[in-house]
Amino acid sequence: MSGKEITVEIRSCGENGTTSYRQYTIPIDGETSVLNALEYVHGHVDPTVSYRSSCRRGVCGACLMTINAEKRLACETVVVDGMKIDPLAGGE
Repeated sequence: MSGKEITVEIRSCGENGTTSYRQYTIPIDGETSVLNALEYVHGHVDPTVSYRSSCRRGVCGACLMTINAEKRLACETVVVDGMKIDPLAGGE
C-alpha cells in the first residue's frame, strides 16, 4: 500500500430493520478494488460487514452490488474516496 487513505460509506442494516451508512477509512493503492476494500474493512475494522464474492475475475457475478447508485461488480470497480456501497435491492 502506498500510505494513502480514503473514506467509503457502507450501508448497514440495524436489528430493527433500519438502515444507515457507516464510514470507514481504508488504506489504498492505485488499483484497490471495492472488493479489496470490503475485505479490508471486514478483516481489520468491522467484522459485521458482509458481502459475497467467488471468482474475483468478473465472471460469476457474486459480488454484484450498488456502487455510487449503479449496479457494478465489486471485483472490477476501483474504489475512490467518498464512494457509497450498498447491497442490491431485493430481487435483483
